[in-house]
Amino acid sequence: MTKATRDAFIYKILTLDQWEAFQTEFNFKGSPVDLSDGYIHMSCVPELKETMDKYYADQDEVALLKVEAAAIEANLKYEISRGGAEFPHLFADMPIEAVKHVWLVSPEDGVYSLPIDVTAN
Repeated sequence: MTKATRDAFIYKILTLDQWEAFQTEFNFKGSPVDLSDGYIHMSCVPELKETMDKYYADQDEVALLKVEAAAIEANLKYEISRGGAEFPHLFADMPIEAVKHVWLVSPEDGVYSLPIDVTAN
């Protein structure tokens, strides 16, 4: 069993503008950094808070998307990244049907708290 099938859900963090565009287009091609790197950066639960604090502390609010890994598994690859952790990278556009839940989350003094119901399964 691959890591992609072990984690039932993975996460994508979007700015509110990106989330609004995703809802209109029903397909997410990636953020500027995703497009530059050639894949959509995603996170597993253990890395999620650090990713939010590191890259989104300047945002007043972000959309945290819970994504069904099985829905995108054909184009999902886990690769070693920050701190030796395996991060899911999506090598395709993300269809809105893969998104199973969305939270709007705000940092407090640049630090995020994860919603209580964020889980890998």
